[in-house]
Amino acid sequence: MRAMAVTGFVHAPFPAKHLTPGKCADLGGRLKSALGNKLHAFDAGWRLEDCWAYKLLAANPGLLPSCANPPGDRFHTSADMTRSNIVLLQRYWWMRQAAEWYPDVDVFAWIEYTVLKQTNVTEDVLRAFVDDLERRPCDAITLPGCWPKGVINDAEAHWRFVGSCWICPRQLAAPLFDAVETVASLRARLTGRLSWDMNTMAYVELLDALPVRWYPANHDQTQFTNYRGLP
Repeated sequence: MRAMAVTGFVHAPFPAKHLTPGKCADLGGRLKSALGNKLHAFDAGWRLEDCWAYKLLAANPGLLPSCANPPGDRFHTSADMTRSNIVLLQRYWWMRQAAEWYPDVDVFAWIEYTVLKQTNVTEDVLRAFVDDLERRPCDAITLPGCWPKGVINDAEAHWRFVGSCWICPRQLAAPLFDAVETVASLRARLTGRLSWDMNTMAYVELLDALPVRWYPANHDQTQFTNYRGLP
């Protein structure tokens, strides 16, 4: 099995309050140094307008986030959270693109550009995770998360999946993006709102159209270390 991690970063799509562009660059630089050629980073010159979901905002300039109360410690306005969600949804397109560019890679893993800010996530944890990916076959979209499958309240964050890490076999990267694009676009058109990446993925899971595997983890090292314990 050959594995590759994928990450990405869009520079200053809105004036973020919790992480400066400089801090993001520092964390992303550490991630890239840790994984070297086992990582493809989409982080050179990406703008909000380059993201696939920007077309939803262009079609509806009043597009709102699904979140009923955007957190004030992160966003100045609701419009800023809509822009954030556009960036969050871009990871599925990046994964599909990586699968096209690297046909000799069997399995890909999304790793958040700033994941090294999370509790007990270290460079060694990330390197061991990629090694684990190469030791076992993967035939389903595999995602760590906190909550059991259930009803989704899209007005708040739904932590069925943590969002900052997930695994995808190469042959499922394109179908996964198609499903995410379809669900996010339909909900944006019908509700006038755009959701987070992990809420959107929870809706995709409920379709039961793609093979999805879940394992328990949190926003810490367990999203990487618990993959090792899958049967």
